[in-house]
Amino acid sequence: MPGTRPTLHAIGNAHIDPVWLWRWPEGLETTRATFRSALDRMEEFPDFIFTGSSAAFYAMLARTDPDMLDEIRQRVREGRWEIVGGWWIQPDANIPCGESLVRQALYGQRFFEKELGVRASVGYNPDTFGHAGSLPQILRQAGLDSYVFMRPGPHEKDLPGNLFLWQSPDGSQALACRLSRAYCTWSDDLTEHVLANHAARPGYVSDYTVFYGVGNHGGGPTVRNIESLLEIAGKEGMPFVRLSRLKDYFASVRQEMAQGAAVPVVADDLQHHARGCYTAHSEVKRQNRRVEHLLMAAERFASVAWLSLARPYPQDSLAEAWESLLFNQFHDIMAGTSLPEGYEDARDLFGHAATLGSRALHYSLQSLTGQIDTRGEGSALAVFNPLPWPVTVPVEIERGSASVCDAGGHPVLAQSVQPTTTAGQSRSCFTARLPALGYRLFRQGVAKPVPEPAGMLSAGPHFLENDFWRLEADPATGHLIRLYDKRSQVETLAAPGNTCIVIDDPSDTWSHDVSSFRSEIGRFGEANIAIEEEGPVRACLRIETRWGRSQATQRLYLYRDLDIIECRLTANWQEERKMLKLAFPLRLEEPEATYDIAYGHIRRPANGEEEPGQQWLDLSGCTRTDGGERIPYGVALLNDCKYGFDALAAEMRMSLLRSPACAHHDPSALDPDRRYAYLDQGLQTITYRLVPHRGGWQEAAIPRRAWELNVLPLWVNEYAHSGPMPAECAFLDAEPDNILLSVLKKAEEGEAIIIRGYETAGRRSQATVHLPCLHLSWQAVFEPHEIKSWRVSRENGSEVEEVNLLEERKGT
Repeated sequence: MPGTRPTLHAIGNAHIDPVWLWRWPEGLETTRATFRSALDRMEEFPDFIFTGSSAAFYAMLARTDPDMLDEIRQRVREGRWEIVGGWWIQPDANIPCGESLVRQALYGQRFFEKELGVRASVGYNPDTFGHAGSLPQILRQAGLDSYVFMRPGPHEKDLPGNLFLWQSPDGSQALACRLSRAYCTWSDDLTEHVLANHAARPGYVSDYTVFYGVGNHGGGPTVRNIESLLEIAGKEGMPFVRLSRLKDYFASVRQEMAQGAAVPVVADDLQHHARGCYTAHSEVKRQNRRVEHLLMAAERFASVAWLSLARPYPQDSLAEAWESLLFNQFHDIMAGTSLPEGYEDARDLFGHAATLGSRALHYSLQSLTGQIDTRGEGSALAVFNPLPWPVTVPVEIERGSASVCDAGGHPVLAQSVQPTTTAGQSRSCFTARLPALGYRLFRQGVAKPVPEPAGMLSAGPHFLENDFWRLEADPATGHLIRLYDKRSQVETLAAPGNTCIVIDDPSDTWSHDVSSFRSEIGRFGEANIAIEEEGPVRACLRIETRWGRSQATQRLYLYRDLDIIECRLTANWQEERKMLKLAFPLRLEEPEATYDIAYGHIRRPANGEEEPGQQWLDLSGCTRTDGGERIPYGVALLNDCKYGFDALAAEMRMSLLRSPACAHHDPSALDPDRRYAYLDQGLQTITYRLVPHRGGWQEAAIPRRAWELNVLPLWVNEYAHSGPMPAECAFLDAEPDNILLSVLKKAEEGEAIIIRGYETAGRRSQATVHLPCLHLSWQAVFEPHEIKSWRVSRENGSEVEEVNLLEERKGT
């Protein structure tokens, strides 16, 4: 019984990297060989139990060896093959967005239940390099009440013990166990390993775990491993060891807790291990962000076409697209630490997912445009907003006209801009007010007098200015020497900003044991600055700089009618074992750094250490106006593809790229006589925006503004025809603006849709959700940081019920 004799629960496993220093076909063979070995051990040892995760492994097995899957199915029924994790793969847990982590669970748990008749209750990411603090809520809403991890280790993060209640900001808790020493074993005799794990046992409970088995190509638990554990179990003076399951271990802990064991609570993210992985391999991270948003947008408009037009919903192809993306989120792929050939496969898989998503998206858009009455003067242009809130945003149209009117014939300011080709093609830009998750019809090629613009916009050799901002660049360095907030009368910069800084980075691909990147060795300069655009809609300052063998082009944009400060950066990087950061020193007192994470945010100290984040970083505190008034103020930095950041005092920096040798792992040393492939060589692109704001980031609706950068308007040049749909229409919206709706999709089961959103500002809120296409609105209370999902059934008169992340009624 727990509490009477300490028990080490021996967990037989085989850590399998489907991609790392090998490509996925070899990973598949390793999976098959390992599973065969585990099944053979069960024939030899009647008490042996194997623990495995990752639905993707079993999905591949179903296609290659269904007979083996049948054997596993039988062992699962016997309780000797334990399914844990409940996710599609063991992903990186910092870089995937919140919805990707939800889909890991949704597709993983559904697969296990369908194919093996079980669901996991234990979350399982032992090799993942860090764990976002919002994860406990996602775990609990997916039926996972426990969690196993190993990184960060004791030298990387202090914890009250190797067992604790992990609590996310909304208050959800999962019982978490940090593995001691290793999840794999490489020797036959496990005595030392058992004693080390026994010594790491938390003092406030009796039981702990000892993991064993040879990982990757080793085949899992060996005959000698099992014999060694059985011998240890019978030895006087040795810890009591039992071949066990993780669910039995956590059950024993919960029994002790019911008897009064005081298990501590940890309300934090679990960081940091391998901080270089937040930035390594820019392209895989850029594609990840792109495909995540593409699939979510495709689902939204496919749902609209299904609800409004009864078009078939592409359930199977979108599921296949998500599963392809989820596989690429495996931690050694997403971290940038695999062999170069593995990224050729990842590129192909991203392309496969994007193709399926693009088809679903554009078939749906043109199903809708085919129903709009597009007759009228000039040619019809339908502009779509994929986001479920109204936006006023710049729209760029390839082969577009600089003569634009709205559907009522009122002229809209538009300008010609440089096209993406040199073949005499046109491209135009205008500002559009678009309804929430909807469209608005415009007309092109209609020559009408355009009223004189109301707002001001000007550009000079080294400056841009509108009614909101004045930007000035140093003519020699190209650095931004002034960012003046005209509305608040605040000088935002404390020193030159928008600066590309080169960092000496001799660390390996993971950056093991590196906490910060601060060894500056140079800054891009030798600027060539030109006015690239100046028109009625926007102005652009092109700033070309260089350092070493590398060049950078930054295009700074200001808009006449929008308070957007945007920069599109192209870097031609030709350096090795160096890092490139973008820096903004700010005039802030008592700054506090807040980072975007999966379906949430987290505050961290502004101590200069490298931190993971997603679509935005905000630095807020106080500043002084020209008149000396002290006001709350901050600056948010939004991005479309980056995940590594740091803040030191009042300076915020974003990591743009790193160039270690591919898959270089300490303590191996690079041979000076050999030539290696280095990461992030050649052209890199990123778009980012600065959002200075009076007050806090919550009042500035920074999460929504970051989504607006990442999810741009879509458009269709539609031929003239009649149709029943109006010139403007919205399909989904929610208020207030701290409620961010992310998902509109068809339910996995039945004739229903799923809507999901989360509370972004840490405030309890009464929300109203509008679904006009079903003539439906409802109210709901969001607790701070809460993720909430609804199932709207078409079978029961548009009944709305709250569900969990597995799309089941809460409490089931």
